[in-house]
Amino acid sequence: MNRRNAIKRGLGFASAFSGIARSALGSKPRGKTPPNVLLLMSDQLNASALSCFGGWIPTPHLERLAGKGVTFNNATCTTPFCSPSRASLITGLYPHSHGITYNVNKIDYPAIVAAGGSPPTEQGITANDVTTGKLLHDARYATHHYGKWHLSDTGGLPYYQDTYGEHIEYAQEMAATFQKVRRLPRDQWMDWYDWVLPVTLTPAYRKAAAIRLEKWTKAGRSRFVTEFISKTGRLDLPIDKVFDYRVAGRTSRTLQSLGSNPFMITCSLNWPHDPNVVPNPYYDSFDPDRIKLPANYGKPEARFEKDDSCQLVADMGDQAEPGLRELLRIYAGCVRLVDDQVGRVLDALNKTGRSANTIVVFAADHGDMAGGHAMYWKSTSAFYDEIARLPLIISFPGRIQPGKSDLAVSLVDIMPTVLDLVGHPVPPGVQGSSMAPYLLGQRDLASAPAYTFCERVHSNPGHTRSVTPGTPASFMVRGKGWKYITYPEGD
Repeated sequence: MNRRNAIKRGLGFASAFSGIARSALGSKPRGKTPPNVLLLMSDQLNASALSCFGGWIPTPHLERLAGKGVTFNNATCTTPFCSPSRASLITGLYPHSHGITYNVNKIDYPAIVAAGGSPPTEQGITANDVTTGKLLHDARYATHHYGKWHLSDTGGLPYYQDTYGEHIEYAQEMAATFQKVRRLPRDQWMDWYDWVLPVTLTPAYRKAAAIRLEKWTKAGRSRFVTEFISKTGRLDLPIDKVFDYRVAGRTSRTLQSLGSNPFMITCSLNWPHDPNVVPNPYYDSFDPDRIKLPANYGKPEARFEKDDSCQLVADMGDQAEPGLRELLRIYAGCVRLVDDQVGRVLDALNKTGRSANTIVVFAADHGDMAGGHAMYWKSTSAFYDEIARLPLIISFPGRIQPGKSDLAVSLVDIMPTVLDLVGHPVPPGVQGSSMAPYLLGQRDLASAPAYTFCERVHSNPGHTRSVTPGTPASFMVRGKGWKYITYPEGD
């Protein structure tokens, strides 16, 4: 099958899939006060690694949230890529429909654009897009977004007036600190998109990184490896200067200062996404020598051997296993830090006295290979569960019975589910399905969608939000214990 036929077949299937099981609207909660919405997000979070999903990294605060809500065992992203999945979460549309198929960098990540790594025509979310935040703002909700956004276009959004981002507001706050760090010897700090971070590496990881760096330098990838992968270690900054800590603090302060109007607040944390560093006490919380590699660690499938996620491990040679354990140590420390920030925000919500009438959603935009199939990071063409499956928890005290759910749920379903729970009509054209009728016991679970859908759609040459027939793409259907995957080549 040629690429044109493959994309037509895939997009046709996506369209048919998205028509399944529309929600029954109007499931308004008891009482006259509309419920609030608190969306907690993390980036690149491997669900199976978290203790609240049976994993090896302790996440006590997420367990606390899970104890009051529903933990979804079969949640997936719409694509294992930051910006497109984030756009799906807020629009209820798949990437091939909302048109964002590549990371939106031109405003949120100006250093990438300056280095020639992002086209200036790249388009993000505009005020014309129908999003959860826009709809609830129009319904007189106080709407706020703090932390990673990764969807900025020119002009800004009228419903988010006080955003706090990583490469604008945070970078400005930290300018003096970053300037001091630049005076250190060059091997003691990392330049992560203009975050200048002091880092201490272990001798063992330096050795592993040196082997890989030699190979990647010959391939013209030296900056990527030198700054983002090779300098993995302890972040030598106090916790109150860490981005995620400040995002949680900003969220908590806003919760304490809100008036009587209902609110929707998003607290979007960056870790465990790179930079692959973490401060103490989190760095010292894990001994890399005691970290067990995943049960499926081993030679990857031939199709993926040249993917970055595979090469990042393989190119450490005979130091691959100790090198990977150090990476997993950092990853675990970042997860613990994220969990603590979730705890801070939940505590702040409880202090407002409004937690009983607040829908809390915890989600990630996608996962991380985290050692699975001898891979690390997310840069692979695979649809393994490590990157396609999501940690998703939804809590609504007194309305949703706590427990575990095997419902097939996707990021496109979060927008209609939240709108349904607050009693707001789901706009026409939304491709996701509301889970509210199933969570509230209004529908038989046997009638729920049985599959989720994931895709990787290439950008068009102009990087505009236009996906046309002939665009190369891969597609995944997941459900009932199976996956069906098709690649542009017809495999």
